[in-house]
Amino acid sequence: MKPRLSICMMVKNEEKYLERCLASLQSMRDAFPSELIIVDTGSEDATVEIAKRFTDKVYFHSWQNNFSDMRNVTIDYARGEWILIIDGDEVLCNPQPLIGFLQSPQRKQYGTVAFTTKNITDLDDPRAYTSLVGFRLFKHDGYFHYEGSVHNQPIFKGGALAMPEVYLLHYGYLSTDTELMERKFQRTGAILKQELEKDPDNIYYWNQLSVTYAMHNDYKEAVECVEKAYSLLPEKRTPNYMFVLLQLMLVYQHEGQYEKVADICREALAIKDGYLDVYYYYAEAQALLKNYSDAVIYYEKYLALLAQREVQDEKDVSIIEYTLGYEQIAYSNLLRLHKEQKEYQKAMACVDKLTYKEYVINNLPNIIYLHLVLRQYGALRAWYDRWVGEKAQSEGDFLFQMMQQLREIGDEQVKLGVAQAFRSIDREYGLLCDLIIEDNEGYISERTQQAVAAVKLDSLPVYCSGVLYYLLKWHHPLETIIRDYKEEWLTCVLEYVNKHYTGLAKVLYLYLAKYESASSIREYKLGKSLARCALLLGGLDDDAYRQTFDRYVRDGIGYLNLVYQPAVLAEIMTFEVKNDEEIFLLYMCSAQRYSKQQKEYVRFLRLALQAFPGMKRGVELLAKEVKSESSEKQQEFEGYKKQVKATISQLIESGKMSEAKDILDQYKTLVSNDLEAVLLESRILLN
Repeated sequence: MKPRLSICMMVKNEEKYLERCLASLQSMRDAFPSELIIVDTGSEDATVEIAKRFTDKVYFHSWQNNFSDMRNVTIDYARGEWILIIDGDEVLCNPQPLIGFLQSPQRKQYGTVAFTTKNITDLDDPRAYTSLVGFRLFKHDGYFHYEGSVHNQPIFKGGALAMPEVYLLHYGYLSTDTELMERKFQRTGAILKQELEKDPDNIYYWNQLSVTYAMHNDYKEAVECVEKAYSLLPEKRTPNYMFVLLQLMLVYQHEGQYEKVADICREALAIKDGYLDVYYYYAEAQALLKNYSDAVIYYEKYLALLAQREVQDEKDVSIIEYTLGYEQIAYSNLLRLHKEQKEYQKAMACVDKLTYKEYVINNLPNIIYLHLVLRQYGALRAWYDRWVGEKAQSEGDFLFQMMQQLREIGDEQVKLGVAQAFRSIDREYGLLCDLIIEDNEGYISERTQQAVAAVKLDSLPVYCSGVLYYLLKWHHPLETIIRDYKEEWLTCVLEYVNKHYTGLAKVLYLYLAKYESASSIREYKLGKSLARCALLLGGLDDDAYRQTFDRYVRDGIGYLNLVYQPAVLAEIMTFEVKNDEEIFLLYMCSAQRYSKQQKEYVRFLRLALQAFPGMKRGVELLAKEVKSESSEKQQEFEGYKKQVKATISQLIESGKMSEAKDILDQYKTLVSNDLEAVLLESRILLN
């Protein structure tokens, strides 16, 4: 009895996927009489052993560097009414429509059936595939055969039927399998170059050589080859050569030549509408060229066409579709484009379309921003509960991103709205929300104060650092909850707080004014750390700055006195202290010791400033005071000189030369080179 179906395969070293391939064919083989024909071209692995477990029709032929010739060898063995062509690294999925077709009289109306091949490029990414609708099932009429040495072309008679819902998973183009890709590159590239020597104007071969180079990541060569193919196109463009334009788009896109991508896309659209990849790559190019409105239009056209794809009857079997799995990427890009153009409602509509965890996480800052700017605090809390609850996103990452977006928006009412939505979180962030709400209402409740007392401040997550801001603002004694910590930690926390809260320098100044006295190492350390931060932040007027600077120097020196041996301070042992700040404080300590000796005092101020330039304003205030004090003393001395010389002059006029001479001699010991004194002395001598 003649089989209804002959399954024809040519294989070589296909052990990795062959068993899955053959198992996927079993439902068809069980549905009607069929035969499985496998031609091996020199396998060195377990391919033949696996094949013989499924069929006794295993044949051996040597490889002749021509794919079509070998396909035709497999066809020569076939006896069935229909022939299915499949490779050993392909797995048939959803074969039921195909089975139904072969069991129905409808099969007599057609000469071939096309279905989808999904070329998987990354096993870890379900969206990493290209798609091609191609002819795989053929009527065995004695005419059907293949031509072309590389990408063999089926030659057949009769009508064609498309069944895109039937598909093959093809594992022969895994970019992660470097050995496989290198083997295919060497084999295919060599054959294509050989064919081009025979036929140098063959557009198809130049294009396929470009594809081969691109798969090998040799994009310079890929561009050169497809540009050669493009130069050979007839002046009147037709859809028959759309595959060249699509390859040009791909390689130009990879090389960042977005203007060229846009030009080729426009050319393709002028030839024929409806190609999925053209819309996608045109949209992407326009986005990268910052033509956002056009990018939005073509992303939306891409998505509309994608939605129609499964029900579309007409397929271009010459085209590989690279963007069939890019729906989530398109929505992700649209979200960002709408946000960029402040079309927040449209951007939020795209958020609802994101279903893959990867794209949700990548867009988390945008998603949070949209909820905040649209004042959708309850919905944002629902997002938090969903994604943190499902462990798709860590609590810390979500809350940290939320604080970053709050900072970007910079609206206190938004911050308050978030606090009200998130205050029920039974952790540190819930405490921060309580502080935000109560601060807005003008008080800190007893319950919140008790909660604060139970917190170890130096172990707070960074996104909860705002707790410190409100404790400072409400003058909560920090030494009761901050005990063992590194100053670097407190500095980093205060820097973070300053980015997210306004007026921190003034808050620190008022806090330090509230707690003036310090006597322990911890108190000195905390005082100098807070004062240093207030000074470096800026924003204080001269009076507040000077008071804070004095506190910083006082607590800093007090800290050094308790931490180091007296000799370190007395002998200014700058190499024995741990950083430039402490060197600054050593010099300030010495400056204080020499405060009555202006020259030494100023020298130590200069050394201090060299050690810690960040304190320039404070040192300049001290230097200004020295200068002012010196000016006052000079004015006082000038007055003294005038008074003494007036007295001497009166004594001379009164004839009291001896008294005048005594006073003048004393004056000359204090003031030298005074011309008026010389004249007075002359008057005395003349008398």
